[in-house]
Amino acid sequence: MAKQPTVIVHPPDIRGLRAVTVDGSPAGSAWSLQDLRNQLRRAGLPGDTDLTDRSRVIWREGGSDMWPDRPRRRRTVIAVMTAGLLASMVLLVDVGRVDAFGGLTFAGRITGFLFMFAGAVQGVAAAAAFDYWGKRKLRYSGALVLVGVLIAVATESVFLLMWAQEREYTPYLRAFVPISLWALWALWVLWRQRPWEGIPHPKGFTVGLSTTALLASANFAYSAIYQPASTNLTFDIKFTYGKATLDPRNPIIYLPVEMHIKNTGAVPAYVMMAGFRIAGRTSEYDKEKSVLEQGEWRTDAEQDIDTEMHVKTMTHRTLLMGPFISPGLRINPGDTRGQRTMVQIPKDANYDAIASAVGVILLRADRGRVDSTFQETIYSWKEGTDRFFDCPAGGCNDYVMHHGRLRFNNNLINVTRRPRYVSAFKELSERGPSSSVVISSFNSKGKLSDEEESVERAGISSLITGANVIPFATLLAPGMP
Repeated sequence: MAKQPTVIVHPPDIRGLRAVTVDGSPAGSAWSLQDLRNQLRRAGLPGDTDLTDRSRVIWREGGSDMWPDRPRRRRTVIAVMTAGLLASMVLLVDVGRVDAFGGLTFAGRITGFLFMFAGAVQGVAAAAAFDYWGKRKLRYSGALVLVGVLIAVATESVFLLMWAQEREYTPYLRAFVPISLWALWALWVLWRQRPWEGIPHPKGFTVGLSTTALLASANFAYSAIYQPASTNLTFDIKFTYGKATLDPRNPIIYLPVEMHIKNTGAVPAYVMMAGFRIAGRTSEYDKEKSVLEQGEWRTDAEQDIDTEMHVKTMTHRTLLMGPFISPGLRINPGDTRGQRTMVQIPKDANYDAIASAVGVILLRADRGRVDSTFQETIYSWKEGTDRFFDCPAGGCNDYVMHHGRLRFNNNLINVTRRPRYVSAFKELSERGPSSSVVISSFNSKGKLSDEEESVERAGISSLITGANVIPFATLLAPGMP
């Protein structure tokens, strides 16, 4: 008669799982009596093996009625742990993909890919949770779950710290808070089970995890803080007059003008507003004057104009004004944009000089960008125009407006703050166009908030050429009728 195999059911571990050996060889582990029969069947024993036969089945530290596993509690832990890891994964992938595939800087894209990679690791950790709170057939399932939870703790800390800077409501806050609370609970659960004890080289594991975290932090700091602050925005704006021509039939002088802007630096930029003005200057000559007076230079300084010795009064009349470059246009390093136009001046005009100026307001492309809606033009005098703000009691002057959502160069900023909008205004008047840019969010009434933000902080700056002035007499060249 063949010898019957000996089955040993070992004492339950801390989770209630009992290891099983058949003739000294591991045959799996069991949570319950039915699970034990399944393990024995896989080991080749009959399904109706008599488990009460002491000659064939040896029970160590507890009989067939000792099954301390709490399946409902264990499955609840698996469900909650998996749900938290998957929720954190979705959040990281959602935040990271924006920078990974549309980042404004190379470092920003690296940060985005790191977030997506961290999310992928959490997806693997979610799958490993079934094994770690199961029969632990995989050696490093606990380490994988630990890495996923640590990633959640680190990233949620970053999210909450950045949110705390402004403390504004954002839809992502509904994800930050519950995932943060879950991460603390998950870390506490793992701390009690000490999964790192199964890692063969815990120091190397810690160094690798710390290095990855430092790399992500360094990329974020470089793309969001250092790079935009260390590189200057450099543009060259030129305004030149062409050769004046007298109309053979009418007493009109045609003066061609040409405007150019070139990105001479290393940082691309978006045009927020650009315009020019050409004016005829009329002044009263005072040949008797021999000294500048204090009252004159104080008045001129307050008006930000030059103080001249032999000029009593000075007025400017707009001859031509208009846009220079379309708002929303991106100008990359080395790019040149320009415009040619012509101004008509009466030959017998009482001007002593022709003055011009060009102004451009730019947004650094390594700080942020605006949505495509910014390129749409809003005219204040059009019926049904959405002003986004309330005019003062006296009414609004005529203006042209461009309005769009501002997207910062790092999506972490976008998801931890309320949406910011850029509004570029060009006010029109006889004195010429006056441009300004405002950054703000919407208030509860759906209007732009009165709490404006610093445009310099968002990387917006103004470039204005110095006044280009030529004597009107030079247009009346010798030999002209």
